Amino acid sequence: MSRFSEITRKNFSDSDKKRDAGLTTPDNIERYDDIVYGADEVWNLLDLYRPKECDGKKLPVIVSVHGGGWVYGDKDVYQYYCMSLAQRGFAVV
Repeated sequence: MSRFSEITRKNFSDSDKKRDAGLTTPDNIERYDDIVYGADEVWNLLDLYRPKECDGKKLPVIVSVHGGGWVYGDKDVYQYYCMSLAQRGFAVV
């Protein structure tokens, strides 16, 4: 990995940790973590967020794909953003 990539990862991580400090899963969100969707049980994992009041109902689905230019990011980085979308009536993967 290049020095630039290392610096970018650290800066982005520090910023994300500040943004998410103290955040928790909202009481009105049902979350399912680390659902295996492929052959590799380490890399093929997804999380699902749904509003609790919609239990058992079909919902429109948003598939969140994080950015990061192959340098930074994973499904945990945007979990609170995804839960915010779920609070608006979506199932978010």
